[in-house]
Amino acid sequence: MPIGNRRLPLVLPRYSLTGDLLSFRRCPLQYRYLNGSKLPPSRPVQLWFGEFIHGVLEMSYRIWRDTTPRLSFPWPEHRADWRAEPDPTWATHDIGRIGYSVEQALRAQGKSSRDRDAREAAYRRAFRAVNDIGPHLFPLVVAAEEKIIGTRLVGGGPTQGRTDRYELHGIVDVLTSLTLGMVDRSNLIRTAIQDVTSGLNGNYEVIVDYKGARRPDLADPDRPYWQQGEWQVLTYAWLRGRQPGAIPVAAGVLLYINELSPGQDDIAAMKRALSSNNSDVLPAQGTADWYALTNWRPGLQIPALTDEFRFKRTIRVVPVDQSRVNAALSAFDSVVNEIEQCVTSELVAGTIERQWSPCGDEETCNACDCRYFCPHPAPRGPSLRPVEAPHAP
Repeated sequence: MPIGNRRLPLVLPRYSLTGDLLSFRRCPLQYRYLNGSKLPPSRPVQLWFGEFIHGVLEMSYRIWRDTTPRLSFPWPEHRADWRAEPDPTWATHDIGRIGYSVEQALRAQGKSSRDRDAREAAYRRAFRAVNDIGPHLFPLVVAAEEKIIGTRLVGGGPTQGRTDRYELHGIVDVLTSLTLGMVDRSNLIRTAIQDVTSGLNGNYEVIVDYKGARRPDLADPDRPYWQQGEWQVLTYAWLRGRQPGAIPVAAGVLLYINELSPGQDDIAAMKRALSSNNSDVLPAQGTADWYALTNWRPGLQIPALTDEFRFKRTIRVVPVDQSRVNAALSAFDSVVNEIEQCVTSELVAGTIERQWSPCGDEETCNACDCRYFCPHPAPRGPSLRPVEAPHAP
């Protein structure tokens, strides 16, 4: 009986919505070095901050869920000194103790904050996230940090990739119409969701994701984060709908945590958006928030914006319908196709820089370790890019 040659294993590229697809859109060359080469950034600022916020909120929710009677808000907000252990007398639900546990877990993975200021900003926003959003979010959650996964065909293009399919995965919190109906309209998240999903009957789900960023502007050709956020949550809705026993997903919620405690850069961006009317949530002229933003200048103290305005800026609800989901999936299929073409081109050419284009964006370059050998970094100083040896034929 003849025995054939052993077939090569099937390669099924695995992509996450934030770690791969949005990272590639931000800067293809940075994505190649940090994701393709698995080079750990020396200052994983954005990665650490996002995972810290996710970790604090998840641990806080589980403590709230497993404690009887329910813990009331606000929770205590002590904070350990830089890399010092928290006081053992602090309560289990002290956000300082929770944050320290999350920090330790991230540090074991080689992820830490850039400096004291970055850590302070993260804790400040984590405090606000738990105490401002927690009372509205926690009673609605039925599944925290739920993993969702699915596969899709890679779109055709001038260069075929490694395989005709790819795996897509993400993590979300899940709410249901049942939990939404158990709280009154004083719950800000319920109100925001039902303003979008009014008229729906029967059981449905709502998925939630956190963004360690400010609310994006509506139109920004260089940083289309507003549209990318919508694509992300709609793709999450598609993935959630493919899980066993799934019920329809009616909406997705993005929570922009920076809006709860904005920094100087966030206020400056908000003021620019106010001047150009380039945001969907802006204060009405003549209100206290309008005067606060209008009179603010860089270097001045952060203005005290009202809770109502901050919460509106924090909560974004994206309605889910099939046409919008199809558009989002098509956009992500296109990104995967671009990545696969870059991978194939690199394998053929044997070079990296000529196959993966740099972004040249100042904000991205400032936080990127690859800028020192990037062929086209944003203006900052002399490039330290090494001379690339010619590829042997």
